[in-house]
Amino acid sequence: MNRVLFSAATLAAVLLGASGSRAETLGPVTDPLGVVKVAKGQPILIGGYSSQSGGDTNQGIDELRGAEIAIKDAGGKVLGFPVKLLGEDAQCTAEGGQTAATKLAGNKQIVAVLGPSCSSGARAGAPILWKLGIPSVAIGATAPALTAADRPDGFKGFLRVVPNDLKSAAFTASYAYDKLGVKTAATIHDGSPYTEQLVRAFEKDFTAKGGTIVASEAVSPTDTDLRPVLTRIATKKPELIFTPVFTSTVGFLMRQKDEVAGLAGTKVIGGEGVFSANVIEAVGPKIIGFHIVGPSTDLFSERFPVFVKNFTAEYGEAPIGGFSAYGYDAALLTMAAIKEVGKTDAEGNLYIGRKALHDAMMATKALPGLTGALSCDVHGDCGAATYAIWEFTSDDQSSFAPGTNPKRIFP
Repeated sequence: MNRVLFSAATLAAVLLGASGSRAETLGPVTDPLGVVKVAKGQPILIGGYSSQSGGDTNQGIDELRGAEIAIKDAGGKVLGFPVKLLGEDAQCTAEGGQTAATKLAGNKQIVAVLGPSCSSGARAGAPILWKLGIPSVAIGATAPALTAADRPDGFKGFLRVVPNDLKSAAFTASYAYDKLGVKTAATIHDGSPYTEQLVRAFEKDFTAKGGTIVASEAVSPTDTDLRPVLTRIATKKPELIFTPVFTSTVGFLMRQKDEVAGLAGTKVIGGEGVFSANVIEAVGPKIIGFHIVGPSTDLFSERFPVFVKNFTAEYGEAPIGGFSAYGYDAALLTMAAIKEVGKTDAEGNLYIGRKALHDAMMATKALPGLTGALSCDVHGDCGAATYAIWEFTSDDQSSFAPGTNPKRIFP
């Protein structure tokens, strides 16, 4: 399990309440982590960092678009102040997350950050933000370690509206063992926090049900020839391969799998990271019949269809998967907390205490979101978990439309 390492000095700087040098009084607000003053007529700044370049751009672009729709639905204002979203490209890498978070942290007027899309980016970016008292609400980072009880203090400012992968793993293991009747499985991850931790959780849940993991393999995100790995797996004769890797790797895996003796009929289940039209292009004709586990958008709140119409009207295309809804909910949660803690002075300036904002975000209970009721636990998991198994039905990239391609086959 990969973890960020901190020096003793860095740890001391990020402990809640321990950074007394940042305690500040501005206007009517005193806060141990500092106060953001928003002058009358100026915007409340919310940062955003997501995957906007590389093979998984659809996800990150949709997430921040969802946040923009949430701001628009709120009339563009909170407490009478306009809200402005400042986006940065975090790619889907630790380096991208670090760079984007550093840029956002340099703007002292940013009160909170939405994102990132990927767990690798969160692992690098969240501590940078929280060192300055800036909470972040993840819209795609699902790795269990990010909200684990023993996570480093640099992650205490991290929340997420996307469900923890522990829930996704349990759902997938139940589908494989109970629904499909699969008793043997192999796994493949790419070393990223998301894929490795999800695979490990799946292996644990599948084994607990009575199944056997016959092979546990790792590849690099840059690998193009997966035949050696697939050949090793074939010797173990698994009934299923679970591999929540990203778009380019899925493309090579699915195109090369049938070239390996013994794997032509082996079922493959991918992860929600490839719930987009991009994977159709990457895989080609072999995409037909490919299964993924992802959010069950038809089990989201009754407001989701209206959101889809508004999104399509705004951007000229429908949202993909459930990513945009997580962006919407992250913005919704953040704006609700700002509304709760923001205070104005006689001149009409707004003041937001950083710790007060974080605490209000963490205290969220039963907030009606697009994905369901948002309620945060003590570690920052706030998402409503609704999963499904989806099957791709066409290799025409333009046919991508959740419900038809891919279609929901379970539950």
